[in-house]
Amino acid sequence: MTTLNPVLLGVPTSGGSPDKVRRVVNGKLVVVTGATRGIGREVTMRLIAVGATVVGIARSEQTLRELARRGTRSFIPLAGDLRDLDWANEAGRRILDDHGTPTLLVSNAGHSIHRYLDQYSDRFHDVTRTAGVNYLGAVALALPLLDAMRTAKAGHIISVASAGVDIPVPGWSVYNASKQAMESWLSAVGPELRSQRVATTSIHLPRVTTSMSAATAGRYPAPELTVGEAADVICRAIVNKPRFIVPWWARLGAGLTGVAPGAVQGLWQLLLASGVRP
Repeated sequence: MTTLNPVLLGVPTSGGSPDKVRRVVNGKLVVVTGATRGIGREVTMRLIAVGATVVGIARSEQTLRELARRGTRSFIPLAGDLRDLDWANEAGRRILDDHGTPTLLVSNAGHSIHRYLDQYSDRFHDVTRTAGVNYLGAVALALPLLDAMRTAKAGHIISVASAGVDIPVPGWSVYNASKQAMESWLSAVGPELRSQRVATTSIHLPRVTTSMSAATAGRYPAPELTVGEAADVICRAIVNKPRFIVPWWARLGAGLTGVAPGAVQGLWQLLLASGVRP
């Protein structure tokens, strides 16, 4: 059930009705990463319901099999860890060899981590595993798929990013850096892809109530999207193919940070010095 939260958060959810999504994906191949939980699972089931064949990628083979039993023959499970970069790249090639060129890649899988510098100074693996899922593995999987889309002169990649890309917050440095890396990569290759009729969309979601965000639940006095509302945003992107979906307040924050970076950093320093850790 849709709440007022999308309005309050400035995230459009309308325009991606099942009938409209069906016109885009019916009878087509779609790839969704992080397909067994949260937003990825919801998007996967919606796409299957409107006639798409979905290759669902996730780490748990057992959970993928359970989803396959519910998702009928239109769901193709592919178990693996995007942090294994060789596997991720080979998975993209295997999809092409076994099923053909997808019309859509929803790069949704994510790994979230909330730690301050003094909490991960001796834990570099926190950096590598987060970057592996949110950036390196996502690109490794996407490269062969996007190359095939370019050849076909048709396709669309949706990257599910975070409003943290626009407003860097202390405590989220590892997570935000990995999401920003993916964002920078997609922004740079976007014109190349567009010239070959392959659309690119970056969605900067605010907080969504999922198991991934549960560790920091209640930390911020602000509304959150439900999984269904986040899926509504993605379905809208599937239909309209915008370059960006970014909340107004995130754009405002990014603009303020760009115009007055010293003032913004000074504000964060004052908060941290007073004992506030966002």
